[in-house]
Amino acid sequence: MATNPNTLGPVRATISGATYQSLREGIAAGRFPPGSRLPSERDLADRMGVSRPAVREAVRQLVGQGLIEIKPRRGVYVRAAGELGLGDAFSQLIGTDFDRVMELLEVRRALETRSAFLAAQYATAADIDELTRIYADLARDNELRATGDDADVRFHCAIAAAAGNTVLTHMMATLHGALVKAARLLASRLMDSEHYRNEMFAIHTRIFEAIKERKPKAASAAMDAHFAFVQRELTHYRRKSGEG
Repeated sequence: MATNPNTLGPVRATISGATYQSLREGIAAGRFPPGSRLPSERDLADRMGVSRPAVREAVRQLVGQGLIEIKPRRGVYVRAAGELGLGDAFSQLIGTDFDRVMELLEVRRALETRSAFLAAQYATAADIDELTRIYADLARDNELRATGDDADVRFHCAIAAAAGNTVLTHMMATLHGALVKAARLLASRLMDSEHYRNEMFAIHTRIFEAIKERKPKAASAAMDAHFAFVQRELTHYRRKSGEG
């Protein structure tokens, strides 16, 4: 009988090693993409047919390897594969140098336009549901004039996950993390601009709707417009502030 590739298989041996291996494979296969929250300890134990202490020990090992992190009062979250080493290296290389930020944006622009194209082709019903939830958070943030970037990070990572390429998903999470750190220092005032917030939300809406409606070319074009806008705004900000 065929199995659903989007579910974790049961672990026959109730030992932490087998539990750890099953969870690690789930992360590597993209069933738990970067930034996603793992099910509760009880849920994992029930789904995998193991004891809660076995799950607890497996989680401890994964935390030690940097694959997941425990956020107090929020839960256990998957980290990007390159976050520990590559992400830090990117952050150190880029710093707050404007030219390096723009170079990183060019890399993301190339990767994410393709990612949006593939997401519009291959997104599952579950992927669309996740994007819909995140889009609702983006809409709420825009309505409240919030300046946080959590929903934006989750939106882009969810698109990469919907593209069906696990490596791309982790690359996007790593690159986005490095960019956020640099761009926040370089252009922290951008999100205070009503024009910037409204235009970003309008473009995110175009991206979301194109993916939901299965229009790869429109999704790719909307994502390209997203990065073109950010690059223009950063350039304008640099000229106005004299930074860089």
